[in-house]
Amino acid sequence: MDMAAMESRLKALEEQVKAQEKKITLLEDIEAIKRLQKAYNYYVEHMLGDAIIDCFSDSPDVVLDWLEGKWLGKEGVKKYFARVASGDAPPGFSHQLMPTAGLITVAPDGRTAKGRWYVFGGIFWSDRGKVNGGSLTSGIYEMRYIKEDGIWKMLSVKWVIPYGVRIPEGWAMPEDIGGRFVKGEAPSASQNEGQRPRVPMPVPDIPIDPDDLRYVSGYIFPFHFKHPVTGKETSEAVRNACLKPLGAD
Repeated sequence: MDMAAMESRLKALEEQVKAQEKKITLLEDIEAIKRLQKAYNYYVEHMLGDAIIDCFSDSPDVVLDWLEGKWLGKEGVKKYFARVASGDAPPGFSHQLMPTAGLITVAPDGRTAKGRWYVFGGIFWSDRGKVNGGSLTSGIYEMRYIKEDGIWKMLSVKWVIPYGVRIPEGWAMPEDIGGRFVKGEAPSASQNEGQRPRVPMPVPDIPIDPDDLRYVSGYIFPFHFKHPVTGKETSEAVRNACLKPLGAD
């Protein structure tokens, strides 16, 4: 292989490497945006105000385009979530948002992106296991994101609600589901006529802790990850510390 052929081959390899690096960067950007969006939805579920606010850019182009109107800039985001950021959110409130069917489109310059998501989940307020009304709601998000100093942040949220289902009663809360275990009311092997026999509950290696907060409405299952924008721990431990265990009743 002569020198000209070798230089041509090296140039082709360099171009391939650059193309692969561009594809890898795109995939990394898409994954980072998905992580940001999913983290935001977890924070909204329990209204962790500061964590929600920190998901947004400081850009003046930030917009919350809600059904009630629009909130502009980072200050608009703070205004909307002011109550929950101050710690006044009801501990049993849940605004579950399960993101699905996410489609991310990153701009050619890699600085901004758009996303579209379905979200679905229960919205209710449980007062020590008692729910007064509630609903299952479907939503569609159209999002804009911006990359600042290598970190993706939310730039705008626009959403609509295609439908919602009101559910006035019949909710089963953690107190209902887990209370029998706390009280030692494990299922027995007995059965009523015409029913299949129940499988007895095996004895656990470690007995249940009556102070386990998993059986209390408003408990936030601790996140294993830090905030995708700030890199800091979130405040679920502080919120959980305010709850009263079932075993204390």
